[in-house]
Amino acid sequence: MKKLKKLWGALAALPLLFGATQVSAVPVDLELSLVIDVSGSVSTSEYNLMMDGYANAFRDATIQNNILSTANGDLGQIAVNVVFFASNFYTTALDTFTLLDSAAAINTFADTLDNFARPGGGGTDIFDGVNAATALLTADNGFESTNLIMDVSGDGTSTAFFTQAARDAAEAAGITINGITIGSQGINDFYIANVITSDGFALHATDFDDFSNGIKTKLVVETSGGDTSVPAPATLLLMGAGLLGFSATRRRKAS
Repeated sequence: MKKLKKLWGALAALPLLFGATQVSAVPVDLELSLVIDVSGSVSTSEYNLMMDGYANAFRDATIQNNILSTANGDLGQIAVNVVFFASNFYTTALDTFTLLDSAAAINTFADTLDNFARPGGGGTDIFDGVNAATALLTADNGFESTNLIMDVSGDGTSTAFFTQAARDAAEAAGITINGITIGSQGINDFYIANVITSDGFALHATDFDDFSNGIKTKLVVETSGGDTSVPAPATLLLMGAGLLGFSATRRRKAS
């Protein structure tokens, strides 16, 4: 009888033991995945310009204020990660989401981006980056939000069929995909038709030198809360200087 009582007591304690070790997901205003093209068409200097652009954007006062704002019931914190892709996606330390809940945390993340070594190169398979980011956004990643955004940047295209399939899977999972393209208008047209979701927008920078202003503009929109749409290019002109070289377009929903 004593042995049975001891066994019953041990079994009864198991739920308490496991319950105590479970960690609840941290609620955030936004889970943001930066999906970055590192294919062979992106030179080392261009990669550095891209990463500097992301880093400087996170150092921007408007973006930091957006992230830390507690207006309208916001929590004042977001979670962000980075997925690199070329002919496949690369697994790096930046896959793990980072909590940005203070100016110090944001600046540390910006410094990490500024100094992060390029993980590789190769062809351009946008769908591999999108699929990897979708998996990380929808996994038990330690955070929870009703606002999931994937921010895809690049200077090339990939197979339309697979890219559309990746986009549609992300949209079905409740993820908004926005894009920023670099180079020819044709690349932007490809993103509009195949990459961005029906509630997303595409912003186009004419070259890598303009990318920094472009990503800053994009992150201002994405961290502002609410609808991430950009109604017209004129909206971008009101959001900062040096944006005359940019255009923003939303993909029309299929009827």
